[in-house]
Amino acid sequence: MRGQENDTTTQSTMRKALAAVLSRGTDRTVIEECRRCGTTLESTAECPSCGGDDIVEYRIR
Repeated sequence: MRGQENDTTTQSTMRKALAAVLSRGTDRTVIEECRRCGTTLESTAECPSCGGDDIVEYRIR
């Protein structure tokens, strides 16, 4: 059951990220993501999902 909750959360996060990219009003979008588990973050030094500190930043124009 826990896996289904994570899938739903991941899908929701991905939808939000895609919506931000596709409907953006500015020239650039920045998405921060944990390299360990793939969780999309908002400016944190450590992932709240897995505790990983290897965060990547994608800049989309």
